[in-house]
Amino acid sequence: MRYPISCSLLGTLLYTASLSTLAALPSAPAYVDDSGYPAAAKQRILPPMFEQKLTSTQFIAKSDNPLITLAESSNFGQTTNYTETRGYMEKLAAASGGRIVLSELPEKSAEGHPMMLATVSTEVDKSPAGLNKSGKPTLFIEAEIHPGEANGKDAMFMLLRDMTTGDKTLAGLLDKVNILFIPTVNIDGDLRKSPYGRINQNGPAETGWRVNGLNYNLNRDFTKLDSAEIRNVAWVFNNYDLSFFVDTHSTDGAMYPYDSSYCNNGNGWSPASSEWMDQVMRAPVYKALEGHGHVVHECISFNDNQDPTQGYYPYRSDLARFSNQYGDIRSVPSILIEQHALHPYETQVLGNYVMLKAMFQVIGDQAASLKEAIDKDRKRLLAQQDVILTWKPGKDETIPFTVGDYRFEESPITGKKTIVWSNKPKQLKVPVTGNTEPDLVTKRPKQYIVPVQWKAVIDRLKAHGIKMKTLDAPTPIAVTLYRMDDIKVSGGFEPDRAQPNEIPGYEGHLLVSGKAKPFQRLQTFPAGSVVIDTDQPLGVLAVNLLYPESPDSFWSWGFFNSTLVVAEEPEEYVMEPMARKMLADDPKLKAEFEKKLKEDEKFAANPGERLQWFYQRTPFYDVNAFVYPVGAVF
Repeated sequence: MRYPISCSLLGTLLYTASLSTLAALPSAPAYVDDSGYPAAAKQRILPPMFEQKLTSTQFIAKSDNPLITLAESSNFGQTTNYTETRGYMEKLAAASGGRIVLSELPEKSAEGHPMMLATVSTEVDKSPAGLNKSGKPTLFIEAEIHPGEANGKDAMFMLLRDMTTGDKTLAGLLDKVNILFIPTVNIDGDLRKSPYGRINQNGPAETGWRVNGLNYNLNRDFTKLDSAEIRNVAWVFNNYDLSFFVDTHSTDGAMYPYDSSYCNNGNGWSPASSEWMDQVMRAPVYKALEGHGHVVHECISFNDNQDPTQGYYPYRSDLARFSNQYGDIRSVPSILIEQHALHPYETQVLGNYVMLKAMFQVIGDQAASLKEAIDKDRKRLLAQQDVILTWKPGKDETIPFTVGDYRFEESPITGKKTIVWSNKPKQLKVPVTGNTEPDLVTKRPKQYIVPVQWKAVIDRLKAHGIKMKTLDAPTPIAVTLYRMDDIKVSGGFEPDRAQPNEIPGYEGHLLVSGKAKPFQRLQTFPAGSVVIDTDQPLGVLAVNLLYPESPDSFWSWGFFNSTLVVAEEPEEYVMEPMARKMLADDPKLKAEFEKKLKEDEKFAANPGERLQWFYQRTPFYDVNAFVYPVGAVF
């Protein structure tokens, strides 16, 4: 006999059962249950590191310092999570005598966490207007865009402490510069903290995760601005007159002795700023690092991780989707710092400390020449009529380069030879395969007009700070449009992670590539459409985002994929007799068709393509098929 169970009793039974199940489930923040893994699967096996004698250890706080950081107090075995980061910054601000003010950026992270900005200055008015009026360079430093790479955050904790509460020499720096600091760009990833965040890194013991709550790699988002986090970064660019931008990282790297590295943007959009960094800043920064026992180089990615003789790719003249290149296209001198992840975490943090301190000193002392370089770049971009959007490798440069000595062994795992590193230095001469020559170049239009219905694109253009006017009534405008041809699904640009991607899509988008074929039309743009004059400080950024062949255009990112379709198609029983009549009535068309059949075997063998050929020559064909709807006025 069956007995009925009441809903309340059933709920109680399910709840009791769920409690016992929950106890066994992997839980936040890592959602990793490592109990079922063998010990060998939980331990990184990293190559032995090069020996170094560092004097930068003198900057580590004494154990009784009330502002000692978690990294320092744990012998660099730990780093703060975002909750602890906020707590430390609040404590530091309270002790700074008003030099540090904390505020929240406009948008919250994907998971809803408020995002902190620290303003560090001797100015009483620390608002954007106040700093902009100060006459001092304003430097913007961000950390933990990849939360596993926390050394920049911990270095800045130490440096800001010493600048505001300790060393008098460092305190004097704030008479020369203002500093903006985002300690954690990727808060969602930072809070996903576990011992298994960074397989290739030598400490700390637990780190955050690379991507945010939407699974975006935020250092690929600077053009498309999908994430609230990078829209906040763009807000900083828009509201402050920045003189310098630093994005701090650690690199997975191969085996070499260079613990500290950074790179600028080569001959990209702001070459005068890159030249200033090479000729004015590099020597004193390198001297400071080497004087404390650090080994410094420009940041690199091996062309072949199994063959160091193939040289390296420097992060120069890349795409504006990356942080330092985004600064470059906005004429803000920008660098990417990469501390070597195979070196001990203490070495990474101290290398960053010394590097940033030296940069701050040079920028403060050489503010006038830096401003000259920035002004030169801004004038150059404002006047540029042939706009360079991408660069390609030119002639290789060969330089001396030190790696760890290595040998090859047959691997029972991969079935081929694998490289085995040692920490004994080996001198090589290797090619540097940087992008040095202009590649994609396009004419600068006077204006772009974006139709109102492409709101997602308009919103992102506004978030970049690009100036625009809004049409208040339907307006016919003679424009150049582009019909996109030879369209292909495109892969993402990952110079340090080149691998076949069998699943189409990249960073939440189906990227496309194609050839833009221009044609003219008197297009009526609806009310609410926006007109963008490219004669503005961010005009080249607008071209980069709106010229469809640009790899960082909104078209390439897939924002306009719905246009890649023919809306109406003919039935064969209508089109076939119509095509016969067209042939009979038009000898010129007949000759063209016969020529196509003769010269194009693939076309001749495809009945559907043959029928489409005629359909495209009728006024019934969709005139907007494959047309990029953003108009250009030249």
